[in-house]
Amino acid sequence: MLATVRNPKMWKTLTGRRIFVFSRKLHSLKTIEIPNLYLDEMIWRNLDKWSNKTATVCAETNRSYTYQELYNKSNSIASFLHKFGMVKDDTVAIMLPNIPEYPIVFLGAVQAGVQVTPLNPSFTPGEISKQLLQTNSKMVFCTNEKYITVLKTLQSAKLYVPIVTINTQNDTSPPNDSIDFDDIAQTSPSNFQQVFQRDVNDTIVIPFSSGTGGHPKGVELTHRNLVSNLHQMCVHEYDLLLSEADDLCPEQNVMPFILPMYHIYGMTMIMLQGLLRGCKLVTVPKLTSTMLVNVLDNFRTTALFIVPPIVEMLLSNSHIKRSHFMKIKTIMSGGAPLGILQLKRLREKAGMDVNIFQGYGMTETSPLTHIQTTRINVGMKLGGIGLLLPSTEAKIILPESGKQVGSNEVGEIVLRGPQV
Repeated sequence: MLATVRNPKMWKTLTGRRIFVFSRKLHSLKTIEIPNLYLDEMIWRNLDKWSNKTATVCAETNRSYTYQELYNKSNSIASFLHKFGMVKDDTVAIMLPNIPEYPIVFLGAVQAGVQVTPLNPSFTPGEISKQLLQTNSKMVFCTNEKYITVLKTLQSAKLYVPIVTINTQNDTSPPNDSIDFDDIAQTSPSNFQQVFQRDVNDTIVIPFSSGTGGHPKGVELTHRNLVSNLHQMCVHEYDLLLSEADDLCPEQNVMPFILPMYHIYGMTMIMLQGLLRGCKLVTVPKLTSTMLVNVLDNFRTTALFIVPPIVEMLLSNSHIKRSHFMKIKTIMSGGAPLGILQLKRLREKAGMDVNIFQGYGMTETSPLTHIQTTRINVGMKLGGIGLLLPSTEAKIILPESGKQVGSNEVGEIVLRGPQV
C-alpha cells in the first residue's frame, strides 16, 4: 500500500496522532519561497565550498570519502543505473546499515531519476519481500554479509532482480553473481548525462511507516517535499546548525550518524541536512553504549540528533562525562516525547552551553513540521515541540466531525505545507 499527497494546499489528516492543544494559533510565523530545485541539485549546490573536506567516515573502520569523492561516486552510480536499463519511476531498494556508501547510492539513484525505497537491514525475509513487491523494486543494494539473505528472499518470492553488494570488511570478497559496488562507483569524474525529463513533483523516495495507524505503508515523497523541508530548516530563526564549513568558518560541524539512515528522521535531518551544510557525518553501523563512548571520544562532535532511548544511554553511561559535551552546540531529540525529568537530567549532564531542542514530525511530512528555537521568544517552552516551520499550517480537529477544537482540548492534528 502506498500513500501520497500531491496537492500541498490540501490538509493532510494524520489518523491516530493525538495532541493536547494549549493554543489555537496554529500557523507559522513566516512564509518563505521554496527553491525550484531537484534534491540532488540542492545537495551539491555548494560543493565547491567544501569539496576536499570529509563528507562521511565510518566509526568502525575509518573508511571515508571527501565531498568530491562522494559526488563523483554518486554520478557513477547514476550512470550505471541508466546503462543497466533503469527508467524513470523504476525503484531501487537500499538495504544497508549506516555506512559511508549509503548517501552515494541514495543520491546516485535520485540523480538518475529513479525512486529509492529504504529497508531496515534487520528485516525478516517476509518483510523484505513484501516491501520489494509493493514498490516493484528492480534492484537491491546490500552488504556482502546480507547477500545470502536477500538472494534467498528473492528466490522464494520469485523476484529476479540484480543485487549490488558493498564490502564493509576488507577481508571479504564480493559474492558470486552479485554486482560489486567498487566496480560501478568510480571516484574519477563521471560524464553522467540526465536522459529523463524530471519534475520537482516526481516521487524520489518511498520510506515505509506505520505511524498513522494500520500496517506499514509506503509514503511517496517528492523532490519538492524534501527540498522544502531542508530549506525550512535552513531559515535563520529555525536553524539548528549554527555554522557551515567554508572559507570564513573552516571548522566543520561533526554529526554522528547514530539513527538509522532508512528512517526519515535520520535520512533528512542527518544525512541530507548534513551534506547540504558541509558537515562531517560519522556513520555508526551498529550502535552500542561502548560505540557511543568511542564516537564521542574520537570525533569532535558538534551536533547530536537522537531519540529518547539514546538520551537515556547518554544519561546512564558512567563513562560519558561533561567533557564529552564540550564541543557540542546542539542536541536535537525527536521520534517520541522527551520527558521533562529526562530533559533536566540531560541539561545537568551536558551543561548550560549546549542547546537542547525537541521537534515534531513524521514520515508523511518529510519529516519536520515543528521545531524549538532560541531565536524566537516563545520558541522554547519546556517539554514542548516548538513552533511550526515556515510556510506550514496546522489545526487540531475532532476526528468524528472535523470541527476544530478549542484550547485545552484533545484532538487530532492535520497539517498543510510544501513538505507534506
